[in-house]
Amino acid sequence: MDLQQLQSQHDALDLLAGRFLTLVDDDRVARPLGTLRWQFARELMAHLALEDQFFYPAMQRQPHVPLQEMAARLQTEMAPLALSFSHYMARWSDDRIAREWPEFCRESRYMVETILNRMRKEEQLLMPLLAEAGLEQPLRHAG
Repeated sequence: MDLQQLQSQHDALDLLAGRFLTLVDDDRVARPLGTLRWQFARELMAHLALEDQFFYPAMQRQPHVPLQEMAARLQTEMAPLALSFSHYMARWSDDRIAREWPEFCRESRYMVETILNRMRKEEQLLMPLLAEAGLEQPLRHAG
């Protein structure tokens, strides 16, 4: 398991999310954010694929039963959030964003905060279990 790669992805997502949240903070003034929104989406989807295909399955193969169980739980919980994010991206075309900026800001803040909270939860729940299992340096939250 390459925890360093996963941590780097968490750090990158945290940075992009902060920049994105700054742009949608004021729902009275529309700001250009198409490139940043797609950067965040690409980084998130790559991260989720890595977790789903490699990271969680590797943790579920570990002999440490609490780690196995937590990995299975977190992997199952992630599916609805990934689907919700995918729907969010599909719903918000550039034209719709321009027409419905306040609603886009509200939904974007909710979506990004939900993703950041999920990353924090993942780090908080997995950190002690990874340490107990004697695995590499566990994930830590950058912000």
